[in-house]
Amino acid sequence: MDTRIPDSEPRSVKILSVCTDPISWAAMTPLAADPKRMQRERIVTFARQHPASQAFDIMRTKLLKDARNGHWRTIGVTAPTAGCGKATVAANLAVSLARHDQLRVGLIDLDLRHPRIAQIFGREGPYTTQQFLRGQCLMEDFLMRLGDNLAIGASTDSVICPAELLHGPGAAHMLERMREELGADLILYNLPPLLESDDCLGLLPLMETSLLVVGAEFSTIPDIDVSERELQTATRLLGVVLNKCRYDADQNSNFQA
Repeated sequence: MDTRIPDSEPRSVKILSVCTDPISWAAMTPLAADPKRMQRERIVTFARQHPASQAFDIMRTKLLKDARNGHWRTIGVTAPTAGCGKATVAANLAVSLARHDQLRVGLIDLDLRHPRIAQIFGREGPYTTQQFLRGQCLMEDFLMRLGDNLAIGASTDSVICPAELLHGPGAAHMLERMREELGADLILYNLPPLLESDDCLGLLPLMETSLLVVGAEFSTIPDIDVSERELQTATRLLGVVLNKCRYDADQNSNFQA
């Protein structure tokens, strides 16, 4: 993967006109991939030295088969509550998918209260997720490219009450534009937790499919049941990912996202 990245600060912007042409992946800023950061952030699919990387590759293959059979391209990754490791799961899955050179993959962070994707990858771009959702920057200026085929849209800025922004027609329009113009085979969205606010509920109708991440010995059975029902009502729930499990083969190789 490409390991180059420029550094720049946000600038004031104005509303930009809508463009319906496919965006250029070459125009995206290359994003650095620091192996030490990937290890620290538990992106095990980057170096593929941890046994959990095989589990993500298996999940990747099953998702690709289902996407081809079901003709879907968007998947929302959520959890009952914060602390289940959904952002780390989404990032690992995106990196695993991007191992297929013929695939183009998008990874977008919509958990605006507690954004994690930018921190995981060390993304320091000139525009924020808020600016993108408000249509205040070009898509290719907001997105950064890891390697040749993984586009990452994220920023570290948090929003105290983002529901109105996330549920508004402007955000829906920008996400639909991304789906049509990015030219990605799959787009993964790191969604807000389901049960802590209404942030996620308004985004679910925009997702074709969903994954529920739960924490072993962390998520409660009632929370999991409620979350499954919500996702099955609003989207096509692909499955439940049990995270924070321990591997018996090596007591020093426990994976906790």
